[in-house]
Amino acid sequence: MRKLKRLIACLLTAAILAGLLAALPASAAGAGSFYDITDEATANAAEVLRLLGVVNGTGGGAFRPAGTLTRAEFCKMTIEIMGLGGEEPAQRNRTIFQDVGPSHWARGYVNLASTTTLGGGEDKAGTRLIMGVGDGTFRPDRAITYGEAVTILMRVLGYGSGDVASGAYWYDGYVAVARSSGLSDGLSLSGSSTITRGQAALLFYNLLFTSPKGSTELYLKQLGGELTGSLVILSTDAVAEDGTTGSVMTSAGTYKTDHKGFDSSLNGTRGKLLLDRSQKLLAILPDEDSTFRTATIMGSPQANSIPLLGDETVSVKLTTAVYQSDSSEPTTYEKVWTGLRTGANLVLCYNGSGKLDYLYLRSSSDAVNEDNVLVAKNKPNGATNPFASLVTGSGDYQIYKNGVPAAVSDLQQYDVATYDSGSNTLFVSDLKLTGIYEDVYPNTAAPSTITVLGTPFTVLPSAVQDLSTFQVGDRLTLLLTSTGQVAGAVPTSVAKSNAVGVADVASKDNVTIELLDGVIKITGKTQYTEPAAQKLNGSLVTVSSAERGYLSLTKVQGKAAAAPLDLTKNTLGTKDLSAGIRFFEQVGNGKLAEIERSDIALTRIPAAQITYVGYDWAGRVDKVVLNDVTGDRYEYGLIYYQPAGMYDEKTWSTEQNDYVTTSTYRNGTIRVTNGSGELSYVVGSVAGAKSGYMGGIAGSMDQVDDHQMLAGFAALQSVTGLRRAQFDAEAMTLTTNSMILPISDQVQIYNEATKTWYTAKDGGHPENLQQALAFSDDLSVYYDKTPETGGKVRIIVIK
Repeated sequence: MRKLKRLIACLLTAAILAGLLAALPASAAGAGSFYDITDEATANAAEVLRLLGVVNGTGGGAFRPAGTLTRAEFCKMTIEIMGLGGEEPAQRNRTIFQDVGPSHWARGYVNLASTTTLGGGEDKAGTRLIMGVGDGTFRPDRAITYGEAVTILMRVLGYGSGDVASGAYWYDGYVAVARSSGLSDGLSLSGSSTITRGQAALLFYNLLFTSPKGSTELYLKQLGGELTGSLVILSTDAVAEDGTTGSVMTSAGTYKTDHKGFDSSLNGTRGKLLLDRSQKLLAILPDEDSTFRTATIMGSPQANSIPLLGDETVSVKLTTAVYQSDSSEPTTYEKVWTGLRTGANLVLCYNGSGKLDYLYLRSSSDAVNEDNVLVAKNKPNGATNPFASLVTGSGDYQIYKNGVPAAVSDLQQYDVATYDSGSNTLFVSDLKLTGIYEDVYPNTAAPSTITVLGTPFTVLPSAVQDLSTFQVGDRLTLLLTSTGQVAGAVPTSVAKSNAVGVADVASKDNVTIELLDGVIKITGKTQYTEPAAQKLNGSLVTVSSAERGYLSLTKVQGKAAAAPLDLTKNTLGTKDLSAGIRFFEQVGNGKLAEIERSDIALTRIPAAQITYVGYDWAGRVDKVVLNDVTGDRYEYGLIYYQPAGMYDEKTWSTEQNDYVTTSTYRNGTIRVTNGSGELSYVVGSVAGAKSGYMGGIAGSMDQVDDHQMLAGFAALQSVTGLRRAQFDAEAMTLTTNSMILPISDQVQIYNEATKTWYTAKDGGHPENLQQALAFSDDLSVYYDKTPETGGKVRIIVIK
């Protein structure tokens, strides 16, 4: 309990982890009801006592924390926190102390306290809660001393004079026990000192978390209250099931509260809840053993890492729990990472050992509001920031446009800015979507969502006036924030869609476009015929709509590169590469896949292997499509190959009463088997392919008789007689007599002894390598190209 009360004394202080974790502000507890309390611990204590009916201030919203407290006032507070306030009226009609007569406001409280006996038993008399000063008086209006206050509260906890040691002063024993029990945590006063109203509030607050004599439970429990187990705070501004606003949603449910607001910086933290007898929330006590860090995503998250603002990357596991502000049910990083993008805010929770425990994500609707979003309606002059009115932080702020560092001169008309005060950063988006105004909720006069391209979009207050000029059925262009909300709308004659995404075409009536912004996913149907729609599958496309219910898709057309891509100089010919450049790769007419720059082993890529180049607003290269550069688009394994040709078939002839041989043309087939299963494509002939040999195959978007065709075949070279010492499983490299080869992180491993492939579910490919090296000291490998041309080890065979 002492540990818990130390936490209470510094309620919202968070430890600094490795110099990187920013402590949450102490103001996170909320402003409280008393305007004149500046100390956060005192403010929190006073607010809890107000909710329990122990204090109500001095009027006008004041508490006067530095003011003294009389003996009568302390007496009343004690009776109230004991839950005996209902018995007070019955004690008003008699006089026990001559100076607490019929006209004294506290007569009932003093009388009740003086007749209340605590801490007694079968063989032991109890101790009266309060006593006079020995001359028949109580002196109710004299300021109470620290020794007197502590003595009264220790008696509430069941301690009598026989339970405390004697000292130079009558109260010394009580003060000593108060110190050891934690009742006086946060206070250091002599027994004769008068206490302030603020110090008294801390004493009563500590009382709730102190155990009575002979008990292991908190005094809070005697009042019918409860201290919950540790849980995650999801929203301090939630709506309870009965519609009560200002409630607090947690991972264990939503709690109503009369507390005057909890700060939103508590969202994403973990802690315990202090509840009253009716299960209303009194206070939030953040976890002392956890550290919390707020961060902003800057770049494209990966399956095992998240890039953060400030050139930092945080490692994360797919199984890491993820909590969100709009759901009490947690999910996992595996299910959300593809939807994260630049500008999204996170809270990272680290446990006591410094390991990442969980992530917290604010919903998009929580991240933006009418105060931090603005549209550049007028054309900027290049010198003045049109979004300067949003910036509230001190010092120099940063600007990122579409995830890339930008300057004021890069800002253009109809850009949308969202200001993040935590990082003092303007996140600017130029994403536009053109389509039919299909639907609105609840109505056109006050839209909260609008449906365009079959997709509902949240409407921000800044867009309401713009949308009032359009009717359902009109064609319009939406101006979107970096988190995908509608910040404005303009006619298509003013601005048109620039949304680009990768098409996933199951059929002409089942199309999904995942925009490169990383968050928006559009689904619908097209007016194309089935063959034409299928040709778009896996391609980069622009998307808009000209007719309700249908998506207009256009394959992104751009010139192939006229010059090589130099990743050392960050140039493509004479053009610079954008800091936010996106790389895509395909084999021939195969499906497009986004890759990371780190996947490219080459430093210089010939122009012949670059099929598309796109540019951003500043003329920098921001999209590149590569043709078969990394080798990662192939599935590698054991090959079965049968070329196309005429094949004899025997069929039974009833007329001839015998088998008849006929020659029939058959399409060729090439198949690969590995730890992921089996995959096959239709082929004509494939040079170099042989059944029973190791190789790699990649599929095309083209089909024959509903079968996918082969886009490319990768022949492999082998190195035999290798020892485990030549493998570095941590660095994923192989050293031979003539070269150092990277090992693919998707390496396939075959065990000749057991005649089986290692599967990914065994722990993943890198982990499989560890198992393979432990199994045998005689290995062979198959690789696709030399290291200088971007080759990697694709298959390992254990002898």
